[in-house]
Amino acid sequence: MSGFHSVANSIPFLDLVTPHVELEQELTEVFQKALRTAGFIGGPMVEDFEKAFAAFCEAGHSVAVSSGTDALRFALMASGVKPGDVVVTVPHTFIATTEAISQAGALPEFVDIDEQTYNMDPAKLAEYLEKQCTVNDSGALISRRSGRPVTAVVPVHLYGQMADMDPILELAERYRLAVIEDACQAHGAEYFS
Repeated sequence: MSGFHSVANSIPFLDLVTPHVELEQELTEVFQKALRTAGFIGGPMVEDFEKAFAAFCEAGHSVAVSSGTDALRFALMASGVKPGDVVVTVPHTFIATTEAISQAGALPEFVDIDEQTYNMDPAKLAEYLEKQCTVNDSGALISRRSGRPVTAVVPVHLYGQMADMDPILELAERYRLAVIEDACQAHGAEYFS
């Protein structure tokens, strides 16, 4: 048993050194430029990054924020999610997804993942919307679990692959839900319908 212990201790859980060593010169040059220009927040370096990232994503615009959590929170708020609303997501994600939902004042409720892709299972989302929710007299979708309005869904794209978005978007349109995609682990991924 002690041999097993020593082998387990020799394999790092997460290696954050190797990728930084490989990029050390490039990272050092960028850091020195930021030091020389005091360009820590905003400014030309951030603007250049926003333009380059928008081009990489083939998007019209990109806005840099301090973290992926902030990006999700701001997107939720901008989409109209209000305190007390329910936002549907998956449990198989980094805590930042649910943290952003909570920071927006909403309550996360979960649907399961597809065991082949580890992303949101559109069939499970449909089952949740059809069986775990009801529509009230004013046409709002209400969660039976919490009694709160369901206003958004956050599919999480993991391991460089996207969730099956066509059926998710169809369900969101049918139930008038905003869709905010958590793509922190899928920059550059492409979806083909």
